[in-house]
Amino acid sequence: MNKKGLTPVIAIILLLMMTVAAAGAAFFWFVRIQSEMQGGTESYSEQLSETIAARADVSEIDVLNDESLKIIIRNTGNGQLPLVNTDKTTWILKDSDQDIVCNHQWNGSSTSTTETFCQTGCTSDIAVRSTRQVVLNLSNSSHECYMGSYANSTMFYFTISFGGLTETGGAFVKEPAS
Repeated sequence: MNKKGLTPVIAIILLLMMTVAAAGAAFFWFVRIQSEMQGGTESYSEQLSETIAARADVSEIDVLNDESLKIIIRNTGNGQLPLVNTDKTTWILKDSDQDIVCNHQWNGSSTSTTETFCQTGCTSDIAVRSTRQVVLNLSNSSHECYMGSYANSTMFYFTISFGGLTETGGAFVKEPAS
């Protein structure tokens, strides 16, 4: 008769052990999920802070007599602006109707296309808090950014995107060569 009294006690102990085991497994599962989410959040916040810290301004634009364009770019951000060894830094030129004239990548390479397009200032990244003068040749008829077919006094707009970190731009008027 005494043996029948132990069955409910053993059942309760087994139920308690299963409950503790299930709670422990759930705890470790939640801890793992939380650490994975935290790692993703940290990675995203680092990337976001780099993007927020990047900033470029165009401080001067001059059309030179030989249909070259001189642009002075100032890095006012907290990280250097990529011009070299990237396929992401691009120059986009639009005409007065906002039609794209050309979309050219600046990668700092020494290909003939880059040399004829960028005369000076494209062979190194722009350091933090520095200013860079870039001279672009827009009169080369073999290049996609050729402006010779446009009338004088045509307004052009440009955007320079620095590898997705930031972008800057401006406008200029095509002047007759003198």
